[in-house]
Amino acid sequence: MDTRRTVTVDLPEALLLALGRAARSAGCSPSDYLRAVLRGALDRTPARLRTEGEEILRAVNLSADWLELQRRLRSAGFVLRRAPEGGLAIHSWPVERALLPLRALGLGEADLTLRFGTGFPADAPRGLRASDTARCGRAA
Repeated sequence: MDTRRTVTVDLPEALLLALGRAARSAGCSPSDYLRAVLRGALDRTPARLRTEGEEILRAVNLSADWLELQRRLRSAGFVLRRAPEGGLAIHSWPVERALLPLRALGLGEADLTLRFGTGFPADAPRGLRASDTARCGRAA
């Protein structure tokens, strides 16, 4: 039987705010998110395999910008692309085929745009690199 105990954890305000943001992005409560992070950190056995959704959410939660997110997703066999109907979708990588809309994981493009401070890089005008659009967005 899973017995639960209430514990008190002393966290700096910045970490507490980051926990709240990460939980919102993952579509769960901060307590559920913290339990999942602790479970993942404590379960270091090589036999544990994450689900596709867990891999994708982990990549999102560990990324500081769009480029890092794409890098992490690719290392897990995924990539983020603009969906034909709008919004963002997860595709397989390197053989690209649409898997699911980002919304299915409880994440929206607006959430990531706010988190990363700039829009999805594929939407940048031709001839500009993602780093150029990030600098332009911060300079405004």
